[in-house]
Amino acid sequence: MVMLFGSIINYLDRVNLSIANTTIGKEFGLDPVQMGLLLSAFMWPYALANLPAGWIVDKYGAKRIFMWGIIVWSLATIAGGFVQGFMSMYITRMILGIAEAPFFIIGGQVTQQYFSHEERGMASSVINLGPKIANGFAPPLLTFLLIWMGWRGMFITLGVTGFAISFLWMKYYREEYKVEQVAQVKKGKVNFWALFNHPTSWWFNIGNIGSSYVFWLYFTWLPTYLTTQRGMSLTQAGWAAAIPFIAGVIAVPIGGWMSDYLIKRGMNVIRARLVPTVGGCILAAVAVIPVNYIEDTTWAMVLITISLFAGALRVGVLWALVGDLTPPEAVGTFGGIQNFASFIGATLAPIGTGYILKATNSFDSVFVVSGVLCFIGAISYALISRKITSEDLLPN
Repeated sequence: MVMLFGSIINYLDRVNLSIANTTIGKEFGLDPVQMGLLLSAFMWPYALANLPAGWIVDKYGAKRIFMWGIIVWSLATIAGGFVQGFMSMYITRMILGIAEAPFFIIGGQVTQQYFSHEERGMASSVINLGPKIANGFAPPLLTFLLIWMGWRGMFITLGVTGFAISFLWMKYYREEYKVEQVAQVKKGKVNFWALFNHPTSWWFNIGNIGSSYVFWLYFTWLPTYLTTQRGMSLTQAGWAAAIPFIAGVIAVPIGGWMSDYLIKRGMNVIRARLVPTVGGCILAAVAVIPVNYIEDTTWAMVLITISLFAGALRVGVLWALVGDLTPPEAVGTFGGIQNFASFIGATLAPIGTGYILKATNSFDSVFVVSGVLCFIGAISYALISRKITSEDLLPN
């Protein structure tokens, strides 16, 4: 539960600027280009920091790195409440991105340490419910804080909450391994490039890029699509856009439960994880491609909801699969690599959509491209066939 609360505050600290951007932009006199730069200031440091973050977690342990991470990102959030202009805010957002990078890597390591194969899918799904809960409830919650105490007070309050999570972590976290894992734990060095270039890693990463693209298309462009193409007001678009993300909240534990159930029924661990992953990506792709060709807005929203629900089935399962595919000494490093790949897809989605809209002035190709990429991701996931062993990762 501490990891769940941590993942919620982790995402709230990311999206607080999105809620307050209009207010902050007016106070500092920022133009749209400057605000766009601020909104992206978290993303690229976060993506890049995932690569060394995984290695750092493996080397120094989850307990220590979680503490340093949440302290630094909470301080960065609090500092955001005291900034005086564009540059100081940009710096705090960069620090936030770097400090938050280890969190979900640690989540993958914790699920491997504490849970058996038959339990990891659901455990990982609980941790990864945080982003979906935050996406669904951040707008009303943060808007309330913004109105009640101003944007500076909102930032400071979120930062202080992070320190409360760090206290719970220190109180309850203990490093331990399931009996089946004790003999596997090694302290040898891991060859990063051997891990990165392993076929399993490539299939995993291509799958993450393709499947993440669809989610971040919805996350960044769905409200705009509903207002410009479907004629909704901002209020209508806000409520309508919440429906698919609520479906995503429901889907995450279902995917974890499904994979755990299949393992308990005797299915191979990797195959059991891939059933909701590959099946969900295929359904997400099929549902998203025809969205803009459907004239009825209600049916278009049904397809979007199905697509986001199906894509979310993989969320917790993938982090469980990180622990299932790799030896204990490489879980953090592999988690960092695959999360880096996910944020390549996350970065490409808003940029690619912008270029497509500029070239075609239509969302037709936007949804088709995202569906094709998601289908490619499904194929790539399906090609994962074997675990990465300690022998694969020994330095040459």
